[in-house]
Amino acid sequence: MSGMKEVLKDAVLLVLPSLSPDVTNQLVEKLMDQGVEGLDDLVYVLPSVPPETNTTLGSPPSSFSRPTSSSLASASVTHSWTENFQVPWNLMPDGIKSAVENGQRPSPSDRRQMIRILAHEMRKHDKNPTRSQCLTVSRKIVSQYPKSFADMLGDKQVGGGYESVLSQLKVRIEHLNRTNTLSHHRIQRSDSGTTRKRSSTDSYGCTRWQPDLPPRETYDSLEMKSQKMEEMHLHEGISGAERGDVCKLMEETYWLQRHMINATPSPTIADIKIKWPYLFTQRHIYGHFEQLTDKKVLRCLELSIQECGQIIIEFFKSKPTNDDIRSILSRGENDVDAMVIQLLLAHFKEKLDGVFLQADEFATPSDVQHSLNLPESPRLIFLALSNQRWMLSLEGQVVCEGAQPNFITGLAALFASFYNFNLQYQEEAACTLEFVQK
Repeated sequence: MSGMKEVLKDAVLLVLPSLSPDVTNQLVEKLMDQGVEGLDDLVYVLPSVPPETNTTLGSPPSSFSRPTSSSLASASVTHSWTENFQVPWNLMPDGIKSAVENGQRPSPSDRRQMIRILAHEMRKHDKNPTRSQCLTVSRKIVSQYPKSFADMLGDKQVGGGYESVLSQLKVRIEHLNRTNTLSHHRIQRSDSGTTRKRSSTDSYGCTRWQPDLPPRETYDSLEMKSQKMEEMHLHEGISGAERGDVCKLMEETYWLQRHMINATPSPTIADIKIKWPYLFTQRHIYGHFEQLTDKKVLRCLELSIQECGQIIIEFFKSKPTNDDIRSILSRGENDVDAMVIQLLLAHFKEKLDGVFLQADEFATPSDVQHSLNLPESPRLIFLALSNQRWMLSLEGQVVCEGAQPNFITGLAALFASFYNFNLQYQEEAACTLEFVQK
């Protein structure tokens, strides 16, 4: 049902683009109350509101003006490529072809590959398909092969049956759009001195990815504030991160931090850490993410786990998708946060060390770097499962020690680091991390 609301909302905004979000939502609700179930039904909506009221609506009318022929044509053009879009079944992996032929559910890995191919083909028509366009394609897939792709709970179809396909498809497209025309490439130097592309990202999901220079500030004035923090760090070490004046300076120099991070070629994490040591503390990893996205990463994750964690666990208890799922559930772990992530990794057939590593309980950052073969991509390192002390590594080095020793604070720091430093999800755990993003 939520997908249909998005379709109708797009159609309404094509005809009445100046409507506020609240009025648009009220109009869509009224349309659905009147029995509108798709775009074709809009032609039966009868006029009863004078045209001049369209721009001054304070509440939804009892019925709606019939869309003009030009506005309907505009809506038709907007949706035309999706209506004629053919799902490229011939390009799909053998597992998908076999599943649809035999009316079976495809494996998670085959389904992920299908979503990747589908997103690639759709982006040939539109680099950033809307949710309603993704919905049209998702409904085609589910209506053609419901036994293989429809959302089911036991023997009953859930809603329209297409929500999971739609969600996977939209998340994949959003992830791919990190390489659009707004993107830049992070470059690092190898031991030989040559450069190679490290990853790419853009401003998707960020409200202040490349902000304007703050009022009454110059590059030089911000540089002086940066140097002041470097001096504080030199005398006080990492403990200075909690000082009120440091927090204020970190907020004020956000533009300069982004200026360095977004540079092309971009500096290594080691270079950023030298210039901005406090940026690699738990408090300021969170703070930078909040300035970047207008979201509190720790709070968002805590709320998501509270709302969905137990539901995910109960789902896998009722329908374990593989033996690893059964093994995790049999341990009877009390930490919902940790269990949910482990279950997702197992479901997507991704290894635990694609996200987490474990070190000796009393290890220092130097010990960890020498004892573990730390990968280039981000990892959360737990030093003791009993008290959940953690460290964060980026580009093969430990960059942060957690101030609050528990699983969810470490996961929040790990997730924020991808956004803060323009890093792509590692292939070893991409599906799980995309699920967390969603």
